[in-house]
Amino acid sequence: MGPFVRRAGPSYTASVAGRGVAGSRPPGPAPGAPPPGGPPTSPGPRAQARARRAAEKHGRAPWFVRQLVPTAALAGVTVGLVLVVEQRWRQGLFGIGAVLLVMALARLVLPARSVGVLVVRGRLFDVLTLLLLGGAVFGLTLSVPFPTA
Repeated sequence: MGPFVRRAGPSYTASVAGRGVAGSRPPGPAPGAPPPGGPPTSPGPRAQARARRAAEKHGRAPWFVRQLVPTAALAGVTVGLVLVVEQRWRQGLFGIGAVLLVMALARLVLPARSVGVLVVRGRLFDVLTLLLLGGAVFGLTLSVPFPTA
């Protein structure tokens, strides 16, 4: 410690505490604090967030139920691609286009935690993108002429 540092020993703190310091007021409730014996204060924002997460976790469905929509979409696209590989490309692409349109509907009506990985940006952006892609697949599939017998 340097030579100008004053140590607060027992005699110093006792004399200051007993005398009081000029211009100071006695300790009391902090400004803006409720009066003693008043209603209890509400929990802070961290405690509220923790309680909200615990309540959501308690009422949450198992992971396989929460991921049902993305799994169904992946299964539909897989079936469509298998049809394309088996030379039934028109039926396969109609299936993929239908899955994209159903995914847009699911993203529109279901909450974000229910659709899982379909949440990329905002709801409007996701729905418009899926509608555009689904409509493009349908339109391009219909633009190819049917073979004549």
